Amino acid sequence: MADLQGKVAIVTGAARHRGIGRGIALRLARDGADVVAVGSPRPPERFPDNEKAIRWRGAASVQEEIAAMGRRSLGLDVDLTQPAGAERIVDQTLQTLGRIDIVVNNAGLGIAGRQNMWEIADEEWYRVVDVNLNAVYLLTSRALRSMTAREGGGRIINISSAAGRMGIPQYGAYCATKWGMVGLTQMLAVECAPHAITVNAIAPGSVDTDMMDGTFQHMAERFGANYEGIKSAVLRSILLGRQGRPEDIAAAVAFFASDDASWITGQTLNVTGGTPMD
Repeated sequence: MADLQGKVAIVTGAARHRGIGRGIALRLARDGADVVAVGSPRPPERFPDNEKAIRWRGAASVQEEIAAMGRRSLGLDVDLTQPAGAERIVDQTLQTLGRIDIVVNNAGLGIAGRQNMWEIADEEWYRVVDVNLNAVYLLTSRALRSMTAREGGGRIINISSAAGRMGIPQYGAYCATKWGMVGLTQMLAVECAPHAITVNAIAPGSVDTDMMDGTFQHMAERFGANYEGIKSAVLRSILLGRQGRPEDIAAAVAFFASDDASWITGQTLNVTGGTPMD
């Protein structure tokens, strides 16, 4: 396990029970970090059935899980697409936890598997760009104002996607924005190097989450197939024969957050079960 004692991490997209972000937040806390779990505001009626069944409360529930480990934590429901939202996260983190060492930009909107580009509504395209790319700019730029003003370095870790490494049809703005995150990672790595802040990205493949389930359903509807048939086809394409788990992505994040990765920056790591390999 990484030694993250004394570090403070912000993890976005961390409010879903079956999500990569929660897995990352819990792993960083287990490794010793104090963690700010950020989620998008959601009315209870829009929670999936699996969350309703356990009376899940989004970011507040993740905060409680982290606190139970003996770590300091915050759970914030924030619209990341607004400058005021990014500023609130940074301000409350500094006021409550005193510093920012690690930012994990995991929040993402996965409207994929449904439409060709010429069939997408403009509003949908803009919304995906706002959540997947503009929100990364807003939070990272505000956090770096604090991180670059002090000594000690830090970590920016961006969660891209296998769809940010290869073109996938009917993935629309999701594919474009996840490619954009790779370019943003490399640009920031150059800018942040003088401050000993590393910037890396992770490109997950198919991970067992509510969001991926939604993509399978969209694909099934588009192609007149059934959900299980689509999922089975995807599993057959994965070299290691299974979907990823949030813990698999969290392990890679923990590595990039640790001192073991202090001489790695500007890189994108595929965590995909071997498919793709580039």
